[in-house]
Amino acid sequence: MKIMKGITVIGLAVIAITLGSTNVFSQDACDHGGNHTIQVNAGDDGVPVLTYKGGSAEDVYVCMGDQVQWVLTGSDRDFLVEFFAGAPFEGAATRGSSSGVVAVTIGGGAERGKGYDYNVAFADGGELDPRIIVE
Repeated sequence: MKIMKGITVIGLAVIAITLGSTNVFSQDACDHGGNHTIQVNAGDDGVPVLTYKGGSAEDVYVCMGDQVQWVLTGSDRDFLVEFFAGAPFEGAATRGSSSGVVAVTIGGGAERGKGYDYNVAFADGGELDPRIIVE
């Protein structure tokens, strides 16, 4: 009888630890480093070219509380970042560059699992429409 009670107690302890661990892992599942820098360059045709971590910036995955920055490189132009159907941050959905940078913090009305289409446009012409996806 003592052996059965011991096995039951150990089994319940293992289940409790497993369930507790699953909760902790699910809370930490979205960890991309908190800061995302998207480089904005002028293409040969005047259309913005975006790169992220040396590759495409067509879809950039972020987490709640992360900061996203669009940084202009290679030229001295003003640009806008404009979200179409709601923005994944508080405040205006359109942001103009200041010293070649637009910065936002993901949160506010952002929904997890949703993609946010936006436009990057130079003030003197040329635009592109990538997406931010909140995990």
